[in-house]
Amino acid sequence: MTVDFTDSKQVAQAIQYTNVNPDLTRAGLVKHVETCVEYGFDAAMIAPYWVSLAKDVLAGTGVRVASTLNFPMANDTLSMRLAALRALVAEGVDEFDFPPHPGLLLGGDEDLYAQDITEIVTVAHAEGVKVKAMLEFGFLETDELKVKATRIAYEAGVDWVKQSSGWGKGGLAATEHDVRLLAENIEAPCRVKVSGKVNSLEKMRSLFDAGAELVGTSSGPAIVDGLVGDPDAY
Repeated sequence: MTVDFTDSKQVAQAIQYTNVNPDLTRAGLVKHVETCVEYGFDAAMIAPYWVSLAKDVLAGTGVRVASTLNFPMANDTLSMRLAALRALVAEGVDEFDFPPHPGLLLGGDEDLYAQDITEIVTVAHAEGVKVKAMLEFGFLETDELKVKATRIAYEAGVDWVKQSSGWGKGGLAATEHDVRLLAENIEAPCRVKVSGKVNSLEKMRSLFDAGAELVGTSSGPAIVDGLVGDPDAY
């Protein structure tokens, strides 16, 4: 998706406005999703607890509800993740971001790493839900490993690959290098989402020039308004 960065509406439509903080209140959640409607963001990215409420508030607005699975630690069992996935679907989620277990890839268990992703994608797609794989590049210290993670996720059928959740070892800040690496190792219809310290219009533009097509950020309103968001936020 090409974004005209002089068009605030197009910029907003490429943002998933994120608040997965554990201290988010009911009132805070309602304000968050109402802001998504006000700005016309692609989706409200929220914690699983709030999916049902967000779905009710956003009904008829065109703003989708996105959430997380197996976040942030990435080490629930496959059966736990599949149960949580089905629960998210029952709550009304439209799509979710999840981190494959980096320890499997780091330990050489590539088949298990791939199997986990494939099973999650298979169940999600059967339920009509899209999947974004947060590959947590901060734990993968070489480009070779990053490419391997990207290719495995792509071949497993994920809809989006993402360099990081914005959480974890060395994985907080999105870089043009990592976005290019993602973009060069997938093919359509798989696409690149980016997260991690994307807090200004210029930072977002640079990452889209490198190949991103969607951003998850808690600085959504500031970006659209041409301001700089909190540098310490995700």
